[in-house]
Amino acid sequence: MGLVYFGRDRLRLLGNFTNRTFLTLSDPAKVFLFILVTDIFVGFHSAEGWEVILEGVFHHFGLPESKVFINGFIATVPVFIDSCIKFWIFSYLTRYSPSASAIYERMNT
Repeated sequence: MGLVYFGRDRLRLLGNFTNRTFLTLSDPAKVFLFILVTDIFVGFHSAEGWEVILEGVFHHFGLPESKVFINGFIATVPVFIDSCIKFWIFSYLTRYSPSASAIYERMNT
């Protein structure tokens, strides 16, 4: 938490750079990035990926693996992430790039 507090200027610069870079992309490129990110982290094929990542984190920190925790995490966190991304897409993207939002809706149906 301290890193976030003391590095907030750097985080702000990174956010501004990311925002400017994202806004300069073409609409199809924006939609491609959205679909890529959501499929990697919350796609149907990602349960095994999450399991590997969580088992690696447990192993790295010397914690015992808990299948109950891992399954609960996989059942809830990707759904939450997907909901946040979709909310962000429809609140932010429709304001700044309506055509990208329309492309996303057409590609995701």
